Amino acid sequence: MADRTKGSPEHSNNSAISSSSMDAIAEIIRSIPRGDHLTAPEVYELAKQRGLKLSLSTVYRTLNKLKVVGDVITVSGDRGLRYESVEDQAHDHLICLGCGLTIEFFDDLIRGFGHSVALRKGFEHTTSRFDILGYCEKCKGNDEGHKQEQMLDNLLGAIEKTEAALEDLKAAADLMRTRKTARVALPVKTARQKLTDASQELDYLSSFFD
Repeated sequence: MADRTKGSPEHSNNSAISSSSMDAIAEIIRSIPRGDHLTAPEVYELAKQRGLKLSLSTVYRTLNKLKVVGDVITVSGDRGLRYESVEDQAHDHLICLGCGLTIEFFDDLIRGFGHSVALRKGFEHTTSRFDILGYCEKCKGNDEGHKQEQMLDNLLGAIEKTEAALEDLKAAADLMRTRKTARVALPVKTARQKLTDASQELDYLSSFFD
């Protein structure tokens, strides 16, 4: 943990109280099971259970200070900002927008992606973190609105790919009419791939009705 103590005589009583609050809140964050993430109101409730005399606004300010000094990091999501303790190994998160489920994971490819983006933009890379938002398996199955949206996406995708394939087939027919048969193979192959992709969209769409 970052050293927040001040040995100078100018260190005021208010600063001492702030330091005490930061230590107490940091301990609450560290004590939660790995993979769990707390909102500020949840930290406030745990602080009350431990007998700490802190207001919710003080908890918010304390968490912000802990973030600034590098003792906690925030995780975004549908429930708003949540907090977790900084650990030795950097990790990323899959966050469900339906139920708030947060899954921690580590992937070297993502680490490398963050580094390469920083280099391209002229940044000196120190670390990078990704929060990937979406829907977990349970919420995908239970969320009727999401299901309808996915079905429509599949249907429109199949239509778009089929129409594109028809354009390729028309181009192939025009080449045949002008006796340019050597050039027919490419649009035919392209059309076939697009129709295969359209069929996959329809297969996925059909799975909703099984």
